[in-house]
Amino acid sequence: MAGGKKILVTGASGFIGKELCKVLVERGFLVTALVRSEKRLPCAGIDCLVQDLDRQFDVDILAGDFDAVIHLAGKAHGRGGAGDQTPETFERSNVEPTRHLAECAASGGIQRFIYLSSIGVHGDSTSGSPITEQSGERPHADYARSKLRGEIALRESLCGSSTAFCIIRPTLVYGENAPGNFGRLVALCRRGLPLPFRNVNNRRSMVSLDSLVHLIILCIERPEAENQVFVAADENPVSTGDIIRSLRTGMGKGAGLIRVPVGVFRGILSIFGRSPVYRQLFGDLEVDASKAVNLLGWKREADTLGRLQLIGKKAKAGE
Repeated sequence: MAGGKKILVTGASGFIGKELCKVLVERGFLVTALVRSEKRLPCAGIDCLVQDLDRQFDVDILAGDFDAVIHLAGKAHGRGGAGDQTPETFERSNVEPTRHLAECAASGGIQRFIYLSSIGVHGDSTSGSPITEQSGERPHADYARSKLRGEIALRESLCGSSTAFCIIRPTLVYGENAPGNFGRLVALCRRGLPLPFRNVNNRRSMVSLDSLVHLIILCIERPEAENQVFVAADENPVSTGDIIRSLRTGMGKGAGLIRVPVGVFRGILSIFGRSPVYRQLFGDLEVDASKAVNLLGWKREADTLGRLQLIGKKAKAGE
């Protein structure tokens, strides 16, 4: 049991939120899920609070005497049409709700506020040295800039209060039925088409859903997490080619990788203004998350490729 701590989770019906709520309940926490509809309740055994933080804000939202708030809700990069990818929409979804929630937490004496940010606040690539918590902040896109502004709003709102913050900056989160770029990659691997990554030896850090959930719970429980920032990644980086090989091995398929000069893709994507796509597929994004390991005793995933094989196997079974 976790001492019956009362936890409010925003974004509880999302990919990360659903797994987090399930594990919190299993560990004896008293969980209230903030969702936009009761039909999207993440799991059994939790209370429900219905509210759309983008459209309204109830100043009594934290009147339930919570011990901690875990703020996962927000607008993700790439979700929705082009009209939903503007600085204004990211501000409305990722900054203002964070500010309001933090102000309520401070006035209500909540012990801890955990904010899920993004590794993107440090940029979308590395060259030689991995990203750590001490790396410079250089967000590369409107989404990442909004997450950094959310962090700033959080710190400002809690300054001088008894509420401690904890900020987590995860890299790409992978898991079964993951949305976004990872979900699209799984779907692409399932189709079995040849892919041009045979000679790509980049180094990209990812973080498993299970590991990230474990880190969030440590940030609730451990006093050492108070007013700290953590980057989150598995133990070892992997290449794009190895990700595809592992997923397809789990699916019972051959790797299907072909050799194409990397420079060809760099040139084509640059011409079409898609250089960020080139960096995602062919560039490095290496993250050193040893701070959370050393300070909190975080046990992160050590066998990323093995976990990817399992995900591929489950994806095949679900066809």
